[in-house]
Amino acid sequence: MQRVPKSSFAATIVVWASAFAVIKALIDHGIGAEQIALSRYLVAAPGFAFLLWRAHGLPDLDRRDAARLLVAGVVIVAGYHLSLNIGEGSTASGVAALIVALSPALTMALAIAFGIERFSLRVAAGLAVAFAGVILVVGLGSGEELSLSGLKGPLIVVGAPLSFALYNVLLKPLFARYDLLALTATTSLVGTVALLPILATSDVGGVGSIAGRDIALILYLGVFSTLLGYIGWNIGLRAFGPTRAVTATYAIPALAVLFGAVTLEEPVTAWIAVGGLLIVGGVALASFRDGGRDRGVRGLVRRGGRRSEDAPRAHAAEPTSRAR
Repeated sequence: MQRVPKSSFAATIVVWASAFAVIKALIDHGIGAEQIALSRYLVAAPGFAFLLWRAHGLPDLDRRDAARLLVAGVVIVAGYHLSLNIGEGSTASGVAALIVALSPALTMALAIAFGIERFSLRVAAGLAVAFAGVILVVGLGSGEELSLSGLKGPLIVVGAPLSFALYNVLLKPLFARYDLLALTATTSLVGTVALLPILATSDVGGVGSIAGRDIALILYLGVFSTLLGYIGWNIGLRAFGPTRAVTATYAIPALAVLFGAVTLEEPVTAWIAVGGLLIVGGVALASFRDGGRDRGVRGLVRRGGRRSEDAPRAHAAEPTSRAR
């Protein structure tokens, strides 16, 4: 293995894990959830436009594929990030990361629902184990008494992995016809446009009052987590293949919990640890390949991919979540 791909991919995993704590910090500093989502993509948009140009765009794009891209872009940028950011307003960043870790399993569930994959007891068992882990993390992880108000944030965060799953299912037919990085750049730019109406309700004049540390955190999200993160993810896919790349992303929730504990002093209880293990284990079970055949999330995307490195963003698929 070459040192550069290995280092860049490892850096991507760490940056994506840290993004949950960065978002939580910005929200705690009074930055609106919608403004965080829009700002990070406005920062990244010129880079995505350049990547799309370098990839020579999406030649021979027909209306049906264009419609899929439009919906996928709105879903993954607006749907994912607004759900995550708004949910983190009343959810610990580590808990949010563990919920988002459901993404690959939910992708498989939607693929089965749409007839792309066949139902199996293994997938059902994996989903059951993963959701049991979420229940433990949300219900007992904080060490406080469970209440309806305490469920609001986690329930909103669930919209993020659901958005990721729908995004991957929508784009699955396009993997065989278009460049992976071009698809990522296009959906990111489409999603950025979908967020622009936020400007009409934002206090643009108040931008100058944002603290320098918060500007630095937004730049970190836009440059490192959003733009360079997806470049690093593609480098990892090409160097290591989808199976090893997707497997490596199972480290993201644990690292995110660690970042939250160290930088935000979020509590880490035994229930969070147990619930996290159940989530990661259930997701791995649901998306694992059976009998050497291409099954699970990796096989789903690999069979639809134009090259062996075509795996869900992360993401892909976020995480695999593209949307760290």
